[in-house]
This record gives sequence, structure tokens and C-alpha cells, in this order.
Amino acid sequence: MQELDHRIVAWFSGLDLPLVTPLMKVASAVGADGIVFVGIAFWVSLARRRIAPAVAVLAAVFASQLLSNLIKDIVDRARPSVTYADVHPLVPLPDTSSMPSGHAWIAAAAATVLWVVIPARRVWSVGLAVLIAVSRVYLGVHYPSDVLVGAAGGVATGLLVLLGARLVHVQVGPDDDGDRRQDRDVEAPGDRHRDVKRAAQGR
Repeated sequence: MQELDHRIVAWFSGLDLPLVTPLMKVASAVGADGIVFVGIAFWVSLARRRIAPAVAVLAAVFASQLLSNLIKDIVDRARPSVTYADVHPLVPLPDTSSMPSGHAWIAAAAATVLWVVIPARRVWSVGLAVLIAVSRVYLGVHYPSDVLVGAAGGVATGLLVLLGARLVHVQVGPDDDGDRRQDRDVEAPGDRHRDVKRAAQGR
């Protein structure tokens, strides 16, 4: 497993493709501390005039930071470039240990919560989380197994946050009742128009 980890991260970090590397650096930067996911959650909260989505994502991000840092201290795995000379990080090397990937943990936790918060944008939130996680291997600062463990921990964290919200009866997803009311409001003018037309025909 260690050798496969080494081969993959060494291959990725050796690519340094002109268009891909800047994209990966941006993905890694916006994924740090879950800033991009928190921003999305606050936008949703403002649009719906409910604070619950933002609080849920913030809770997932905060819990992910605590848990990932705790496990980093316990496992204390060296970064790939520290162990292998053929791994060349494309960004400054973090001073924390490698296992698990904090970026992947936070992104997966936030994306799991956003899966419920904005169902219509599930592909985008998951895609962004995957891009952030892959960027850490591409940039040569994490092994693939670091990212996989981080992603698994993130999904579990996100699910626990959603479960907690459910237990305290806090709705983080769309307001289905509100959606149905809006649908009825849209249909009502048409219904009235049909009623008027039928009345006119009956005269």
C-alpha cells in the first residue's frame, strides 16, 4: 500500500501541467478551512432567510478541523516529499503531518451537509469536494490514502451533523411546504383565468 501511495503521488507531482496546476492551486486554496463551502451555506441561508444551513455547514467544518488535527497528531505520518526524494510539492509544504488530509475531511463533511441543504446542486458540491481532495495529491502534499481516509471521515462527520440537526428538529434542507405553497401561488392565476373563461362561455 505504501509503495502504491508513493508511486501515485510521485507521478502526479511530476506532471506540473500548465493549465491544471493553477486550477489545482486555486482548488486547494479555496478548500482550506472550508471557506468556499461556508460561503455557499451563508448564501443559501440569506436566500432562504433561515440560519440553519449556515450553522450546519459551520458545525461540519469546525468538527472536521478538530477531528482531522487530532488524528494527524496521533498518526504523525510524514509528508510524501519528506520520505521520498522523487516527490516534488508544487505548493509550500504544511508543517502538520500527512494522515489524514484535512482538506479532504472538511470538503467531504461540508459536501455531505450541502447534499441535503441544496439537493439541486449535489453534483456541483460533490464535484468541488472531489477536486479539492485530488488537488492535494496532485500538488504533492498528500498520499492518496490520506485523502481517502479524510474523505471517509468527512462523510461520517457530515452525517453526524445532519443526524444532530434531525434529533433537535432543525430543518437544514429546502422547505417542502413552502415550495408547495409557491407552486399553488403560481398556479392560482391560471386557475382563475380558466374560471373566468368558463363563466364567459356559459353566458
